Amino acid sequence: NEMSDYVPNNRSFKLEGFAEFEAQLKALGEGFRSDLVARNTLVKAAKDAMEPVLYTAQSMAHFDPNNTTQIHMRETLRLDARIPNSKDKQSGYVNDTDTAIAVVSVKKSAVSLANEFGTAKMGKRPFLRPALDTKADAVLDILKDRLAFIIPAYAAKLSRRRKK
Repeated sequence: NEMSDYVPNNRSFKLEGFAEFEAQLKALGEGFRSDLVARNTLVKAAKDAMEPVLYTAQSMAHFDPNNTTQIHMRETLRLDARIPNSKDKQSGYVNDTDTAIAVVSVKKSAVSLANEFGTAKMGKRPFLRPALDTKADAVLDILKDRLAFIIPAYAAKLSRRRKK
């Protein structure tokens, strides 16, 4: 399996315009709860953006065709997006300043951990990290496109509410 030699990409992205973006979101939500603004914009866009990662992880997850009695690991994969909670912020991947996160996860079990990271007796067959690595550019493109659509639509909705 080519994934047994997998080494995570060490990527960096140059993001510009986020000070202006943050100012626009704050102005958009003025007079409304910030968590509702985030949930209706950033969380929705993040979830949409991570869908390619979910589908890729499902296709990469180990599948045993001889297993006819138990649930296959790829069937336990799920995508969740939310405002980070205190447990999320304990992760090294989530910062205190993060407004929204999207997570592709698998039911935590000895099997899923062994597949992703390997054991002393079994080589690794990662599927979560390579799925994100291979779809990172698509995630950013979708996130940008969804925010460009969601934010004006939500701004119009809030504008109608302000007039009432």
